[in-house]
Amino acid sequence: MKKITNLSVVICSLLSILIFGCSSLEVSQDYKPDRNFSNLKTYAWKVKFQKPTGDARIDSQLLDQRIRNATERRLMEKGYVKSIGTPPDFHLIYSYSISRRIYSNPTSTGMGFGYGRYSSYGTIGIRTGTEINEYDEGLLIIDFLKPNSDIVLWRGKSTRTVETHSTPEKTIQEVDQTVEKMLDQFPPDP
Repeated sequence: MKKITNLSVVICSLLSILIFGCSSLEVSQDYKPDRNFSNLKTYAWKVKFQKPTGDARIDSQLLDQRIRNATERRLMEKGYVKSIGTPPDFHLIYSYSISRRIYSNPTSTGMGFGYGRYSSYGTIGIRTGTEINEYDEGLLIIDFLKPNSDIVLWRGKSTRTVETHSTPEKTIQEVDQTVEKMLDQFPPDP
């Protein structure tokens, strides 16, 4: 019985690697095409802390700080300055959600042959079907807002597969990678 359980764990792990290993980080942006972004130099966060969502996977001071740190670091690398004490050129706000998604493989067919003792028995097996699996997908949205309003100047969106159990190092790496790839689109090309 224990061998079957261990085999099941190995098979499930391999399937997870195959399914989730193929998933990738996707990013996009949205903005008014006639908007001039060259006058934006300073920023500030619109809210000090994110509103609780009721999802324990998201409502974490650690995750909030990682997203904010990655965003500030990337903006600093691009030459933007965090405004302290003076009105900023734009405000930042983000939202993060996790949704359950379904992944299916196309219909597959398999065939197997076998034989019995002393080649006296033979058998053919045929299998058809579709594999359906579930996974969690994280959606991170970062908005650049006109100061003192809710008018969106620029929006970056990203999606990626989320692991239920991850190490802090891996979470930091994934947040940094996500924010960097998203903010590589800002400012948009004229």
